[in-house]
Amino acid sequence: MFRSSISGAALGGGIWPISADSNARRATRSGLSNVKRGDRGSAAKGSFAITFRSLLARYLPWASGQNRLLTFRIAITAAVMAFITALAACLIFIQLATFHAAARAAAAAAMGAASANTLSRLEADVAELSSLVRVLSTNPSLADSNDRSEEDDAIVVFKAALHELPQADSLYVGYDNGCWLQVRRLDVLDSTERQKLKAPPGAVYNVNLVPPTAGGTLPMRRIFEDEQGNQIGQLDLPDYGYDARNRVWYRDTMQSDRALVSSPYASFSIGTPMITLSAPLHGRVHGVIAADLKLDKFSDLVYAQRPGEHGTAVIFDSFGVLIAHPDFARLAASAKSGPSDSRLPEIREIQSGLVGAVMRGWSGRDRYEGSIRDEDGRDYLFRLQKFSHGTEFIGYSLLLAAEDDFAPNVRKLQKRGIIIALIAGCCFVPAVWIFGSRMSNSLKRITAQASKLRMLAEPDDAPVTSRVAEIYELGRTIAVAQRSIWSFARFVPKDIVKGIIDSSISTKLGGVRQEVTILFTDVTNFTGIAESADPDSLMNQTSRHFAALTEAFHAEGGTVDKFIGDSVMVFWNAPHLQPDHVERACRGALSAKAASEALNTQFAAEGLPPFAVRVGIHFGDAVVGNVGSAERMNYTVLGNSVNLAARLEGLNKEYGTTILVSEAVRDRAENCFRFKSIASVIAKGMTTETRVYELVEAVA
Repeated sequence: MFRSSISGAALGGGIWPISADSNARRATRSGLSNVKRGDRGSAAKGSFAITFRSLLARYLPWASGQNRLLTFRIAITAAVMAFITALAACLIFIQLATFHAAARAAAAAAMGAASANTLSRLEADVAELSSLVRVLSTNPSLADSNDRSEEDDAIVVFKAALHELPQADSLYVGYDNGCWLQVRRLDVLDSTERQKLKAPPGAVYNVNLVPPTAGGTLPMRRIFEDEQGNQIGQLDLPDYGYDARNRVWYRDTMQSDRALVSSPYASFSIGTPMITLSAPLHGRVHGVIAADLKLDKFSDLVYAQRPGEHGTAVIFDSFGVLIAHPDFARLAASAKSGPSDSRLPEIREIQSGLVGAVMRGWSGRDRYEGSIRDEDGRDYLFRLQKFSHGTEFIGYSLLLAAEDDFAPNVRKLQKRGIIIALIAGCCFVPAVWIFGSRMSNSLKRITAQASKLRMLAEPDDAPVTSRVAEIYELGRTIAVAQRSIWSFARFVPKDIVKGIIDSSISTKLGGVRQEVTILFTDVTNFTGIAESADPDSLMNQTSRHFAALTEAFHAEGGTVDKFIGDSVMVFWNAPHLQPDHVERACRGALSAKAASEALNTQFAAEGLPPFAVRVGIHFGDAVVGNVGSAERMNYTVLGNSVNLAARLEGLNKEYGTTILVSEAVRDRAENCFRFKSIASVIAKGMTTETRVYELVEAVA
């Protein structure tokens, strides 16, 4: 029906953002039933690891097409010459400049007044409805029950709210069981809109109710009431086809879990341009409360407030959808491909005239203004500026004012113009300083972005831009480097990425021997679970399992080396030394066990099989470093200590335990944890006997 607004939307150069409804997800499909636990020994082959240098080298080259940009030297020289030339022109043509400046000042003042009058009205309407929706989202009568009826108390609440806020078209609430209740005022609709609803004469309110049925169908009952709430008509629509859960206002609000303001759209029932303000319910049931703001009369209000007789006022949102335009009705009719099409006209569809010319020159900045001449030779001033309501709604207003409309008033300003021209001449020197400062600010922003590389911070939404070629190129390069390193850290442990960046970790093959603590996990009967599970469901469940364990290990400073089928390999004391690495591993194992048990409770509620985790821990000397080839390598640990940790995990199945540790671990951490002696064993592939213990709990 419509697109939902996003807080960071930006437009520019005729390129518009894709609808927020385009949230399609790609899922990797893989049959996990063939995963074998015995593949741990060859797990290094499956690890994703590439060097930072090769990643940067791939993205550093830039495409051509920057010929219109100026070099730094040319930009500075051209700027100084332009200021000198402008000063001479001001002295020669002072009277003419004063005349035009006065006309422009009057036109600019008129544009400012028009902008304030129109935008304040829209912002006030949006703010009032947004506040109402937020308040209603916590109302117990709406948020604690998803069972709505024709005699519901919510109807009384909605009527009272509509009476206090006449700019609202309707209020409605939808729930996750398919129930939907809407109350709309009919006395503010025109005859055509009332006819579409089949409203009888005298009807003041329209109550729409979609109750869920046992068969899954969603019939709708449309009730018409007079001012006193007496029913004067009813329509039963068994195949109306309105499922609130599939509407964008409901889906986007539930996904974002915050209040939203939509892009303009054509109403589902009456075809009128609307904006929807929605918020998730905060109670015992899941749902969304929303209000519709009609925009059909807003274009008339904006046109009445236009700057001057020949002026024009246009308002559109961050996606380019028109909110107000002098010829809105014609544009809306031409934008629809059919009666059921809810699409409204967009600003990019206006290619001709002054509006089209201004939009072609706009680069997406928050404020864009200047002058332009129409086909009749009349000079216009234009101002395109951004406005917003918090982070929920972002829009742009475009105002055009004809200089001739304000010429009769400029004679009084001619004397003042002479003084302004003299002051302007004195301002050229600081103007050059300001010009240089702006370039310096761009370089400072680039430096700030570069400092984020070492911290692996999330990249900024947009690179630093400039009309100077070198600054522009540098800003784009830093932005790509920042995004590349940030993406690289999603596949490789962050501590390793930081070590590669600061050269504390070598990118050459080889390693060093040092003491490390190694931990392996496994899922009980994973092969049996995988054989009977749907691959997509199993992939999702396994990822949730890995996420819970990874969070527990990261909390104790562990380095998650790799995922091996249903297993996780983690080590401590590398790449950074950790004096208490054994204790960290034990705490991480207990936290992982607790997290797994909590997650299994969720799995049981969802009808999924439990993922019972088993853990093995050992510490000792191992080789820490890079293994693989020059083209692809993995930072990992190798040695007999690693093999013993893996074997300890497997012994859990034989002894019915959850966390088995070696005697070395017990001896190092016995003051902090309680252990239970299990047996003395010779692990598979080993030649010496090892005493194993079960890690029971931490001690105070």
